[in-house]
This record gives sequence, structure tokens and C-alpha cells, in this order.
Amino acid sequence: MLQADPIEKRIVLLGAGNAHLQVVKWWGMNPIAGASLTLITDSSSTLYSGMIPGYVAGRYALEEISIDISRLCAVSGVEFVRAWATGIDAEIKNVRLRDRPAIGYDLLSVNVGSKPGIPSSPFDSAKALILKPFELLPDRITRLDEQIRRASGPFKIYLIGGGAGGFEICLALRKRWEDQPNVSIELLTAGDRVLSSASAAVSRYGAMVLRKRGIRVHLHSSVVGGDAEKLILMNGDDIPYDLCVWATAAEPLAFLSSAGLELDPKGYVRVQNTLQSTSHPDLFAAGDCASLSSHPDLPKAGIFSVRAGPVLWENIRRHGTGRKLLSYNPQSIYLFLLNTSDGRAIMNYGSASGLGSWAWQWKNFIDRRWMRKFQDAYAQPMETDDETASITMRCGGCGAKVGAEMLHAVLAQLEIPTHPDVFSGVSDGDDASVHRTPPGLLEVQSVDFFRKFITDPYLFGEIAALNALSDLYAMNADPFSALAIVTLPYAGEPVRSEQLRQVLSGSLAVFKAHSVTLTGGHTSESADFQIGFSVTGYAKESELFRNDSLRPGNKLVLTKPLGSGALLRAHMLGQCSAAWFDELVTGLRTSNRIASKILADHGVTACTDVTGFGLGGHLLDMLDAGHLSATIESSRIPVYAGFREITSNSSNRIVSTLHEENSRIRSRITGSDSDHQEWLFDPQTSGGLLGGVDHRHVDAVIGALENAGYAEAGCIGEVREPAAKSGSQIQVV
Repeated sequence: MLQADPIEKRIVLLGAGNAHLQVVKWWGMNPIAGASLTLITDSSSTLYSGMIPGYVAGRYALEEISIDISRLCAVSGVEFVRAWATGIDAEIKNVRLRDRPAIGYDLLSVNVGSKPGIPSSPFDSAKALILKPFELLPDRITRLDEQIRRASGPFKIYLIGGGAGGFEICLALRKRWEDQPNVSIELLTAGDRVLSSASAAVSRYGAMVLRKRGIRVHLHSSVVGGDAEKLILMNGDDIPYDLCVWATAAEPLAFLSSAGLELDPKGYVRVQNTLQSTSHPDLFAAGDCASLSSHPDLPKAGIFSVRAGPVLWENIRRHGTGRKLLSYNPQSIYLFLLNTSDGRAIMNYGSASGLGSWAWQWKNFIDRRWMRKFQDAYAQPMETDDETASITMRCGGCGAKVGAEMLHAVLAQLEIPTHPDVFSGVSDGDDASVHRTPPGLLEVQSVDFFRKFITDPYLFGEIAALNALSDLYAMNADPFSALAIVTLPYAGEPVRSEQLRQVLSGSLAVFKAHSVTLTGGHTSESADFQIGFSVTGYAKESELFRNDSLRPGNKLVLTKPLGSGALLRAHMLGQCSAAWFDELVTGLRTSNRIASKILADHGVTACTDVTGFGLGGHLLDMLDAGHLSATIESSRIPVYAGFREITSNSSNRIVSTLHEENSRIRSRITGSDSDHQEWLFDPQTSGGLLGGVDHRHVDAVIGALENAGYAEAGCIGEVREPAAKSGSQIQVV
């Protein structure tokens, strides 16, 4: 008998707006018992909108305005799913995602923001700067810096939109390019004054600042179309331009229109004061995407999403408990601060307004305090002591199996490929899979099994499947069949069904791409979420890759970077940045199939995949089998971004839990710097192939690998005869 705390309720946050970021942080401080929390967003980090003008003007560095969502979720115990949402089906309660299965929910909160309203005309994307999504802005601004520096003549910029966002960005761009005399900036607004939704005093301050900065303002100028050369105004005038910056009034995201929710006339989700949808009480919405029934004309401003956060969090906690939900009552008077990018800001609060450096200092203090709430949450390592919390006793043995009805229901939803060599598989309902063996081929089998190492179950299934198939590609075998072994964490049936569907969908996406069929498996309950695969393939005996086939003079070629073990642990501890995490995931999702074929095509017979024992352990296995040694050039070792930082940090060194055991081979590593080569002992998940390549073919192999997308592939060393009586060793130079 095992103890467990079952999950009965699936709470999903769609979007990483200001309200949701607060919910994620508070969940980490006080999670809801019996519930899981998932955040779905299309980027691993987000930029705080209030500080973007300061970044554009050069006052803030990018890291100062960035919130690392993947780290915040990791330290808060929130499942992070990086995916692009394509729709919501409120009737069957799921969120549709691009290129992967939908995610179901019991309670959904939507905080996805809005987009600028842009005419549907053939504008040249190279000549347009669209402020949202904010995460794309830094790269676009950097490219514009170079474009403007190269411009030989006048460079005319038109900023379209006279609201607060357009006003701030206009001045920020003027500051950024103030040393470029060929750049002119003009502002086009459909209103009769700039900042027309603000007070008359604020509008006067704004007009004065724009005038003093040399920015011409065109009132009553609404852009209704254009092309790559000119903008067309409502009055019929056309204006030639080099860059148009879109900061127009907000519009709702298109997918909300098909969600089955009650919307306001503009297309925003209509919500009650409790932030619940007026048509679906198990769906909440906050921020720009929501329209409060009691305040339909509430401005689309970040302050309201921030203030809605505490109410949203408390109502998520109370939902379904019978407790009365709180009401969100937006303040009628609120502080309004606009950065003028000259060391000053415009302030408005009720009837009071002003312009000065004091207002900028006030804004800077408020913005930095907001950012510290999240950045401080993951600045320090998490405590790693195990905690045990239980409320329910669960059976072991066959009593721990997942029920047949649920299992059959999930399998019925999945598209399981077939294969001509599978005589009987999962669709036949037999107790075991049956294979046909083609004549003249050897059957090759392997098995791999993982505890959950990444919070997104679909991604977990993908990477686990790739890791299992890698063993066969490391033998130059062609896989065709897989058996799944899954343990699901204790939870209610809807939660377990969703987890099983997601993890198998990720696995099946990989198997389908590799012409492998799932022929059966076993599912059970456990304290951990785990998945593994027994995979089967065929190979020709004469073409097998073997550990004992290395020869002196062979060049050692590695196809993928090292460092996944330490970085995955850092991710679990909230110490892996979004940029590091994104690069790591790209590597983990890279298959070894094409690399295996390239090695085989160039006559390679000695190969292994670098996995749990690390580069050092797997290489020594090959060297021992052939009674050989090797030299490795440390400068040529590819590692994932962030690996060296986390493993060399003296105050907070992070390595995999298997690192110490792997490093017991250290006595067989020689070289003046060998004690500091942590990449030798780091266990790899979905690691690359290590092949012994004839020196005459090494350039062709590396060229073919690079052309196939293995950008970090390279020659890392050479096989040699061992020194007399010393046995197999690795020399690091």
C-alpha cells in the first residue's frame, strides 16, 4: 500500500498576462490541495509592457524587463506548456493547440491580452514594426538599428496611434535614434489630440514634449490601407514611408470568436465582477481580453490586469467550494505615468497632473518593484528536501493498474500507425504483440524508462520516445515497434485520462514520424509520472554498429551537445533561464535517425549514443571493448548554453544526481585540466551519437551532419593505442 495525494481538478491558465503571473507565484506559495495548475503560453519568457519603452530608449537592459516564465513555473510547481493556442472549446472544456493535441480543463482562466488593429493591406513586413507580441520586439529593433545605420538617405518613420503606448514608443524611438540625423519620426492619430483618452492637461503635456523632441503630429489621420511604398489615409492622401510603427487601438485575438463564449460587441470575453464568463462559470478572464459587464468601457491598460490578479487568484481558490466569490471593482481614479524617454515622465492622478524627473523616478520605482516580485522568486535555488503529504491509501500490484475503460477510451482518441511487420498489436486486444521477421535480418531490442523530468506531458512523451529509439539508431537498426510502460500519478480519472492522452500523443507524434507503431504496453498508478518504451527494430548483421569496432586513428565525431543532465536538474530547481531551456528543448527533440544514416553511409561501424553514463562512461565502454585509448580536445566539445555557468558556480554548483557516480571513472581520465571537465560525466537525455569515423571521411561526415541540421556536430578527438600496461584511458587536451 502506498500513500498519495490525488489530483482531482485541472486548472489551466491560458496566457502569461499580469494577472496570471501573480497566480503562478501565489500557487508556489500556497498550492490548492487536490488540484494541478498548468500555464499555456507561446514563449518561455515575457517582457513587462510598462518597461518596454525604457528598453527601446536604451535605459533598461533586456534582462531587467524580462520575466522568465519557465523558471517561475518551475519554482512554483506549475506545469509549463509552451505552445501556441489556436482556440477554446468551452462546451467540451479544452484548449486547442497548434501541432499538438488539445488540453482539457476543469477550470480555465484566460489572460491573453490583445493585438493592434491593422488594416488588411499588403504591407511590407520588413517596413513594419508591430509592437505585439512583445517577445519579438527586441530582435526586430536590433535589425532596425542596422538597417538605419546602413541607410544612405532620409529615413521616414510614421508611428500610427496616438494612445499611451504609441506616445511612449514614439519618444523612445526618437531617443534611440537621436544620433541619426537622417531619421525623422511623425505621429499619426485618428483623434483630435494626442492622448485623447487622457485628461486635457496630460494631452497638453504630451503635445509639448513631442513638439520639443521634433516629432510632428498629424491629427484626424486614420490609416486605412497601404502597400510596401505608401500609407493611405482615410481622406485619400498617401504618404511614402520607410518604416511604419503600429501602436493602434487594441483588438481581441481572433480565436476568441469561435470559443462558444458570450462576447461583447467588440469581441472580448464578457465577464461578471467575479471575472467569470457570463456564459460559462468555469471560465475566468482578465486583462485586455476581458470586458467587464459592469464597466464595458474600461480602458485596456495593464493596471487593471495587475489589480484583477488578487481577485482572480482568490476566486480560483474558491471556485467549486461553495464559498462566495469576490468581486473585482476597478478603481475610478488610478495613477497614470508615461515615460517621455528624456529622464522625465508625465503623471496623472485624478485632477492632479505634472511633468518632471520626479515622476520618472516614481514610475521607475513602481516598475522595478513589480519585476522584483517575480525575478526574486527564482533568483535563489529551491530547497530540495523531499516532502511527503498524503490523504489517501492506494493499492499496489495489479490493483495499481489504470482501469480498462479509461485506457480504451484514451486509445480510441489516438491515431496509432500500423506496420506490415506487426502481425498483432494494440488494436487487436491480444495479451502480447506479435511480429513478422523478414528473412536475413536480425531483431534488435532495447528498453528505456524515465521519471517525469519536464512539466509538459506532451513534450515528456516526445523526448522519452526519441531517447528510446536512439538506442536502435546507435546500432544502425531500423525501429518499427514499441511497447509503452506508463505510470500515472494518483489523481481522479479525468486528470489521469488527460495526462495519459497527452504523454502518449507526444510519443505517437515521434513514432509516426519514424514509421514506428505502438503495439501495446502497460499502465499503472504510482507516486511519480513515468514513461518508458521497449522498442524493436531490424538490422543487417553486416551493417550493425558495434561498441568493439573502433580502430586506432579513427576520429571521434559527436552529433549533439552535452549538458542536458545538469540543465534539466537546474530547470527543476528554477535555475535554468528561458534562453537556456529553449535551446535545450530543441536539442532534446532532435532525432538521431538521420545522423545514424549519415554515419552508415560513410562506412562507420563503431557507434554508441551518449546517454546516462555520460560521454566519459560511454566512450570508455567502447575503448575497453577494443583495448584502446583516446584523446579528446576539450575546446571542441559542444555544450548547451548555460551548462558551464551552472556547473562552475562555486556558490551554487548544479550537477545531475548521477554526476557523482559517473565521475568515479575520473582516475581513468588524464590531462592537466581533466579535473574540471564536467561534461565528461554529465548524463544525457536524448543525447547524440558518438561515432568512430575513418580520418579520410571525417570532413564529409561533419559536412553532411551540419547540412542535415546537426549544427553542433564536430570532431572531438581521436582513437589511439593505449600506453603499455596502462589499460584504456581518455586523455583530455
